[in-house]
Amino acid sequence: MPDAELQQSRFAASIFDRRDVGTTLKQRSFWPTFFARVAGRLQWSATAIDFEPDARAWPDLPDERRNRLLTLLAGFCVAEDAVSEQLAPFGAVAKETSMASEESLMAWCFFLQRRDEARHAVLFDRIAAEVLGLPGDTAEERRAAAREHAPATILELFEERLPTVAAELADGRSGLCEGVSLYHMVLEGTVFDAGQRALLEDLADDALPGVREGIARVERDERWHIGFGLRCLIESRPSTHHIDALMAAAAEAAEAWGDAVSPAIQERVASMCARRLHVAGLLESHAAA
Repeated sequence: MPDAELQQSRFAASIFDRRDVGTTLKQRSFWPTFFARVAGRLQWSATAIDFEPDARAWPDLPDERRNRLLTLLAGFCVAEDAVSEQLAPFGAVAKETSMASEESLMAWCFFLQRRDEARHAVLFDRIAAEVLGLPGDTAEERRAAAREHAPATILELFEERLPTVAAELADGRSGLCEGVSLYHMVLEGTVFDAGQRALLEDLADDALPGVREGIARVERDERWHIGFGLRCLIESRPSTHHIDALMAAAAEAAEAWGDAVSPAIQERVASMCARRLHVAGLLESHAAA
């Protein structure tokens, strides 16, 4: 198992080896406090990264490589703005969901995650403007330009399916289990994971050092987001049918980037969903049902 996957598995194990959270306030605050501390240690500035070397190097990259990177980075430009906006109702729903952890503190973790997502949106807008040179005087105009380069499946997932689920959450037509399954397990845990792996692998030669630094920082943030989503999923007590649907959705989502992500990475991220669910004890209970 690659080092990054081993670290993720160990991180997940540290999260889920205490599934029997009790009813005292101290016990109920354990997980939200844990995630809040992780988030606090990972703070960074999206405006501090230097993209000047990247801007100089971008035009000289081979056409095939530049087109592949453009697909990925344009997709993230659209997707990160979408997740930042659509995360809004999750905190309110968490407050009203019966959980083993303290609900108001879990809602606070959603606020902390949304702060991360807003930072990620700023980062990818800077990349769009300063490195890719996408047209537009505003972030909204640059996102419109980015849509022309993003895969159709990415647009469907982040600009159609996610807003639909977020609206259903806000209206009470859907629950936290459905929300975190799409947002944290499928979109972050599979689609973002695949795109980030592909970018970090492609940029291992530091051809775009600022972009690589930014992606690495985003990837570290996403680790705690996914872990937090898994914790929410555990406490939502998903049904066997729900786990079936989640596994199928993750397998399909692994292919969302098309040819911009290698088949090896697609297979790896699809298997990571099953591994996370297994570590969380959800896949075992599903198999036994």
